[in-house]
Amino acid sequence: MKEIEFLYHGSRFLTEIIKPNQATGIGSTKDSLYAIYASQDKNFAIPFALPIIADESKSCVWELTFKNGNPKIIIKTGKLDTSKVGYLYKVPKDTFEQIDEYQWVSYRLVKPIEYEIIDPKGYLHWIVNKKEKTVSTVSKTKGEK
Repeated sequence: MKEIEFLYHGSRFLTEIIKPNQATGIGSTKDSLYAIYASQDKNFAIPFALPIIADESKSCVWELTFKNGNPKIIIKTGKLDTSKVGYLYKVPKDTFEQIDEYQWVSYRLVKPIEYEIIDPKGYLHWIVNKKEKTVSTVSKTKGEK
């Protein structure tokens, strides 16, 4: 198995230093730590870079699952803002610990190695019907600006 040298962190915000934040995932405790989350899988990190924002109800709830190896995002409340971009950071793995198959966390500040701009229009095919059943929920934000 190939040694993992770096990880990916998706964010809607451009920054020089990534700081730990309170995650608001729906699921087990590991999905709502005060930490920086990253993944060795770009396709797991990219959804967190997409500008999925709160709707009129001031709520934003979305789910991520993989279907035949391809990411699928179900936006339950909120909407994808295609007028904005997100950022996929490549980060060193030295301060991260793996917590499950896809997720790693760091509790310290992280300086990215580099980043790429994520245009949401290039990922519209990842968005699926809200009523489709999924297996795992990874993110929920309430009252997000």
